[in-house]
Amino acid sequence: MISFVITARAESPEVLGRTVDELRATTASVDREIIVVDDGSTDGTARELARFGDAIRVIRQGNGGCPAAFNSAFRAARGDFVALCGADDILEPRRLEWQEEAVLRHPEVDVLCGNARLFGRVTGDHPAPPGTGVLDSAALTDALFSANVICAPSVTIRRALFEQLGPFIENFGADDYEYWMRCLRAGARFYYDPRPLVGWRQHESNLSGRSAWMLQCSYEVRRRYADDVADRALVHRMLAADLFGIGRQLVDDGRPRAARRAFRGALRHASGAGPSANLRALCWVMVLSAPDGIREHAGRMFIGLSRALDGSRDVRAALS
Repeated sequence: MISFVITARAESPEVLGRTVDELRATTASVDREIIVVDDGSTDGTARELARFGDAIRVIRQGNGGCPAAFNSAFRAARGDFVALCGADDILEPRRLEWQEEAVLRHPEVDVLCGNARLFGRVTGDHPAPPGTGVLDSAALTDALFSANVICAPSVTIRRALFEQLGPFIENFGADDYEYWMRCLRAGARFYYDPRPLVGWRQHESNLSGRSAWMLQCSYEVRRRYADDVADRALVHRMLAADLFGIGRQLVDDGRPRAARRAFRGALRHASGAGPSANLRALCWVMVLSAPDGIREHAGRMFIGLSRALDGSRDVRAALS
């Protein structure tokens, strides 16, 4: 049995109802249960869910975000595998059929994922891991260290793996990213289907409104799992980039001492960063070490120069 989990914080109850209808109409022959986690909705979701009667199981809880909803659903699930989906995402009708076939062909697989089409404020394809089918764990670890190439709404996870590893980290801006790294450290096998399995809606809650917090959380994940990555230059490059980005955010937030620590941290990974990145981090350390009046004036000048350099690089990249 596959337990299909829908987290209900949709834009409207009608969107959630459509998602449930799509799931019930999927072509998979596997036994399945539908679990909807009503994550503190206040917009008539309960009335919309009531029309499905006993065809679905509903878990109601205060708003705790997707990781809290997934954790509740995993604890309630009866299936051998648990499939994830957001209430306002669009389900590919054959998703469960394709993932069921993959499990039958590759019983060693623990985590199944696939291509996702982004829509809403951002459009395009979600970044993909290296390869298709059963993935090479070492290559996937290196790819994940660079970027989160696993789209959570496309994922189906073996429930026994969740019971082994424990829950998603709640109130954390990189909860799914950390979980995929945790799975790989435990020896879990991943399977990637290049066909689109889900349409993933992009809106304010999963974009830049929380970028500083999410950047800090991503850095914490990379630091925690750095020893799992074979490419040491990649480790230093990514940690340097994270710390530089954190430092820039701290400058904008008016926290010069914390920003200086972040830039110094970036320089500790200088072996993986390019000369330009190291020079910029060093310049920021010097600016932030100056007396207050000089620091503010020099900081404004350097921010302008830095943005100009970023803009010129974007133009060169577009023309190349």
